[in-house]
Amino acid sequence: MKMIFVDAENIGLKALEKVKATPLDKVFVFSKVDAIKLACEKSLYLCLSDYPTATNQADFYIIAYLARILSTLDKQQLGSVQFELHSNDESLLTAFEFQCKQLGAGFNCLRTKKSNVVNLPKPEAKSPVDKVLAALKSPKTLGPELQNQLGLSKSDFTRAINELTKSNQIQRSPESKRKWIQC
Repeated sequence: MKMIFVDAENIGLKALEKVKATPLDKVFVFSKVDAIKLACEKSLYLCLSDYPTATNQADFYIIAYLARILSTLDKQQLGSVQFELHSNDESLLTAFEFQCKQLGAGFNCLRTKKSNVVNLPKPEAKSPVDKVLAALKSPKTLGPELQNQLGLSKSDFTRAINELTKSNQIQRSPESKRKWIQC
């Protein structure tokens, strides 16, 4: 048996009509649009529209509804139910996946559009200290120009410089006392 969640505000009526459900599946459609409500009535889907009208309210309601259902099922029931989400909202898809994984529920997230998101490995975020240290491979003046080049606030830049000097990771350049370099 499937429990199918449809973010109809995100995917629209045409994509809703393509949802494949058997008579035993439960389909929860989240939308305030009258045409979608009518389509749900014809297909015997439960249309949920009693959430506030504001940004991301349908998304919050979908996750709350999912969590409510997940919390009522025991381990055996969780193993026999497949949860499915139809949406193109990457944040919602991530939240849905997270909730299902928390309790070990089977799930499937279906996008109706091809994603433009390319899953490249995320570069590791560098700390201000790492940025300053990397910049000082060659002698440089510690000033607003370097701070702006590294994209750091004045306080982050100053903290990083203080930390690096205290830990003896940077020193004044032998060629010029105005410039600094890694030790």
